[in-house]
Amino acid sequence: MRRLVTAATLAVLLALVAAAGASPSGAAGPFTETFSGQPSNPAPWRPADWDVTVHSRDDAERYELESMSADHGHDCAGPPAKHSISSYDDAVFLCRDHVMTSINAAAYGLIYLTPPQLVDFSGGEAVVRFDMSTLRTADRDWVDIWISPYSDELQLALQSFYPDLNGPPRRGIHVFMSTFNGQTNFKAEVYRGFEGTDLPSDEGLTFESFLTPDAARRDTFELRVSGSKLVFGMPAYNKWWVDTNHGGLDWSRGVVQFGHHSYTPTKDCSGCTPNTWHWDNVSINPSVPFTILRADRRYVDPSTPDSVNFPKAAPAGASLRFAGIGENIEVSFNGGAWTRAQLQAQEKV
Repeated sequence: MRRLVTAATLAVLLALVAAAGASPSGAAGPFTETFSGQPSNPAPWRPADWDVTVHSRDDAERYELESMSADHGHDCAGPPAKHSISSYDDAVFLCRDHVMTSINAAAYGLIYLTPPQLVDFSGGEAVVRFDMSTLRTADRDWVDIWISPYSDELQLALQSFYPDLNGPPRRGIHVFMSTFNGQTNFKAEVYRGFEGTDLPSDEGLTFESFLTPDAARRDTFELRVSGSKLVFGMPAYNKWWVDTNHGGLDWSRGVVQFGHHSYTPTKDCSGCTPNTWHWDNVSINPSVPFTILRADRRYVDPSTPDSVNFPKAAPAGASLRFAGIGENIEVSFNGGAWTRAQLQAQEKV
């Protein structure tokens, strides 16, 4: 059992993961997640070994999200069928052997999916590959990928110019969806000492220029990274937004986070709506596993008991990983003394 309490209004407990510097729990090798499952209706995706973080900046949405129409019908019928969601559990759901992320946030909101694998490019190039839908219903709704060393990984990483969260990690790679002339492209940056450096990209290349966007079809995206180079694009079309040397890194293994961001998606846009992104066939090769143990509930606040439980004992040297709002947040482990929770190194506090 692990316990957490806060003097603030809310502390959101999200995951317990292996401690920084802990030995990997297995040898390097390929990892694949196929999101298998065919429920009769959209089912909240609650994996035992991934971290699923759903966040909204708005105080009014601490317990329930803004409602939206998400893809797939109540019987999991495919797009254009829809169903209504508003709960945190329903923001990441399973239908027809793939997983969806859906969020509508007027102030700012995001979803991060973190697999229990470090991408390992210590021996050369490593590949992160995933299938994703391509229909984008608002410029202010987008996806990204963070890779950062375990010791620098942030639960709620975000570029510092946005009005929320902890800023970028101290060190990391960031690939993110952007917009060019009303269509969709991708860019990349590398962080060193919390400072981002933009990498050269083919800004004028948009996926609408070579494919017809589709909510039901999932196309393959591929990120290749080594100690000297970064490549990102869509291999089936031989289209690449980034293919460049990144200037070298002083790390060679990193936590991977797949993100979905919502920032007032309907603002200044007639007909824009919050989007559902469809994900499938995530692979990391080579990768090194680490441990994620998910807590038995999403949050602790003054209205709840101050104890949470995990499905089994944490590995030696493990760390409690959570996001909290307020000051003087304290933790107690296995009924021990209460101590001040330590902030991860971050640009924003």
